[in-house]
Amino acid sequence: MSDLQSPVKWTAWASLSATFFLMCVVRAWWTMFVLFGLALVLVLIFGRNRYCSSVCPLGAIQDATGDNAAVRRRFAAARWLKYLLVPVFWGVTITTTFTFIDTPAQLWVWMLRIMISMFFLAMVTQMYLGRRFFCVHLCPLRHPVLEPVRRTRRLLKGRIHHG
Repeated sequence: MSDLQSPVKWTAWASLSATFFLMCVVRAWWTMFVLFGLALVLVLIFGRNRYCSSVCPLGAIQDATGDNAAVRRRFAAARWLKYLLVPVFWGVTITTTFTFIDTPAQLWVWMLRIMISMFFLAMVTQMYLGRRFFCVHLCPLRHPVLEPVRRTRRLLKGRIHHG
């Protein structure tokens, strides 16, 4: 299958490569925040899931391994699980940043642990609950940050066209 026919877009591969380079070669602890900033910019510009579908490095990995994904299952607890997972993710991320800001090496290790934990959770949920289940139901960026920005942008755009 050629790169043009691949379900994983070249932009996602580029993002995954850049993330790996920044996080594992440069050891830039702030890599995750750069990705989140890029996601916000893309939502503000395009107003759609452009980041999630075409740029997110975690999405790229899930798409690349998606042939082994379970058939999407209904998991009633997913709705409530995100209310636990998302605050834990942000709490750990923010606490880690402020706790280790003066020791960049430790901060990098903890940020890498957070990113690996999210990767592991995404792969496990995809394996048992279906393709991109993590992205749709549990992503700590999509639900509390990107969705409200996307909705606000849509509302403002509607008012500008009708006003």
